[in-house]
Amino acid sequence: MKRFTVSGQWQGSRLDRFIRASLPGTPFGVTQILLRKGLIFLNGAKAAGNARLRSGDVVAVNIAEAEEDGRSKQAPRERVARISGIGIDVPVIYEDDALLVIVKPAGLVVQPGNRAEMGSLLDLLEDYRRKRGEPPETGPPFPYTPVHRLDRQTSGALIVAKTRPAARALSRSISHGGVVKTYLAVVEGVPSPGSGEISTPLETTKGARSHSAPAAHGKTASTSYALLKRLPGGRAMLEVSIRTGRTHQIRAHLASIGHPIAGDKEYGAPSRSGGRILLHAWKLEFRHPETGATLALTADPPDDFEMRPGHGRGGTSR
Repeated sequence: MKRFTVSGQWQGSRLDRFIRASLPGTPFGVTQILLRKGLIFLNGAKAAGNARLRSGDVVAVNIAEAEEDGRSKQAPRERVARISGIGIDVPVIYEDDALLVIVKPAGLVVQPGNRAEMGSLLDLLEDYRRKRGEPPETGPPFPYTPVHRLDRQTSGALIVAKTRPAARALSRSISHGGVVKTYLAVVEGVPSPGSGEISTPLETTKGARSHSAPAAHGKTASTSYALLKRLPGGRAMLEVSIRTGRTHQIRAHLASIGHPIAGDKEYGAPSRSGGRILLHAWKLEFRHPETGATLALTADPPDDFEMRPGHGRGGTSR
């Protein structure tokens, strides 16, 4: 039997949502089965999923039977869910009640303002939210909201908040450097030395097409890189990490040392990458906004990327 004491932040919340946050990765349907079987107790008594919690309540789960039910109802971790619509599929590599992490394809815009023909990620997320069929809450539903940005031509892992508290907590974590982001970048030329840190301040010119450039009076920015592999055609694959999130930070910083990202004509690269910028958001590591567990998630680069490192798709929590 596993027991949880309800903290003040869960005052008034539903029991089934508390269970899913306390047992990350448990699907909504599995939680409902456990409740119907009487495997979940609130202050020693069986309770319905819509029971409202109070600070100090004790929730207990018959964990042995719960895990058996979970194994029988969940798909293997290697299978990846997908958000489908407007002619494209978006893989989901992690999801629970508070958030999901998706793999954004290159060419898909996040905001609907410049949607062109493809639509936007927000369109897909809203359609996905409506189809989930989860119990309604009081008041208008919270729209699934990306908490950081990826440029249109950048592919890779993107965190999406499903609740307002999760959005606030994740935004605070990002602003304080609590989300570690690691990218793959194919660049023109081979940096020497093969690793280093670029800490040049950046100034961004806003407009129809924003552009960032080194400037002594610009905002603080820090980008670390390490050579992974030399590639044909005088290119190199780099692993790139950032903690600050300035506009076009990686693109501007790598261009500033003479190694623009392949295909990034705006920052000085020749156009020979099939129309896309070869930058991919590869890994994310952050604390879950509700449980505090560390999530380490990896998104494999797409097939049109020039190298696929030997790491499987998926993620772990610890």
